[in-house]
Amino acid sequence: MTKHSNKISNAFVFLIAAVLIGGCGKEKVKKDFIARVNNSYLTKEELSSLMNNENGKNFYREEVIRDWINREVLYQEAVKKGILKEDDFKRIVEDEKKELAVSLFLRKYYDSEKPSYEQKDIQDYYDKHQDEFKLFYDSYYINLVDFNNEDDAIKFRSLILESDWNKALNIFKNESSIIKVQTGVLLNDFQIYPATLQRIVTDLNPQEVSIVLNYLPGHYAVVQELQKYGKGTIPPFNVVKDEAEKRFLADSKDEFLKSYIRDLYSNNDIEVKN
Repeated sequence: MTKHSNKISNAFVFLIAAVLIGGCGKEKVKKDFIARVNNSYLTKEELSSLMNNENGKNFYREEVIRDWINREVLYQEAVKKGILKEDDFKRIVEDEKKELAVSLFLRKYYDSEKPSYEQKDIQDYYDKHQDEFKLFYDSYYINLVDFNNEDDAIKFRSLILESDWNKALNIFKNESSIIKVQTGVLLNDFQIYPATLQRIVTDLNPQEVSIVLNYLPGHYAVVQELQKYGKGTIPPFNVVKDEAEKRFLADSKDEFLKSYIRDLYSNNDIEVKN
């Protein structure tokens, strides 16, 4: 329900974007297309782009196609009803143009002003902000590999028991049967799914390796629990260093932006009336 609600709530954003890039339904007939709504076509290249962006990367191909069709039929109906000619719509489009322009400008600005830093800077950031890394839920620091072949999953598990996770992963790194690998990830109860997998993980002991888990059709997983962390604890730096780096960079971006805006204030004629 949440996924479909998010799609519906994004429909207006898609509508605005469609107008800003020139509207839909104006393209010439394309022979090589994935889907069509009247005279508007979704090509393979466009589908690939939709699936790789932030809004589409967590959805299946069929869902992205259906979402595109929903957007097109809504947009074309809005055109028929004269929505694009309404003053409110024009005002919103102008506001959205400013938002999109600012977003693109800031992306380019951040790319050109990337901060230089070392691992020590991340460690220092963690040390100063440890309370911000306190866990709100019981969490599990795990390794997980997912195969589409049970025999390979069994062999992988045997290698872990004989050596360790990294050596086993190195041997299997080019195997096409691997669906997904997660090494050293911290997940709370709600992030481990389905429920079958969650139950296994929560029952494991630190450093214990699970049996091969056929938790979904065609999925054969092996999980190694590295450590458990209870609610309210602060995980050590090596467990949350990736998250610490993300927060460090986000804070650095904020500082860059504040400094840049201060410069813009001094270089522009700004007036505020009471």
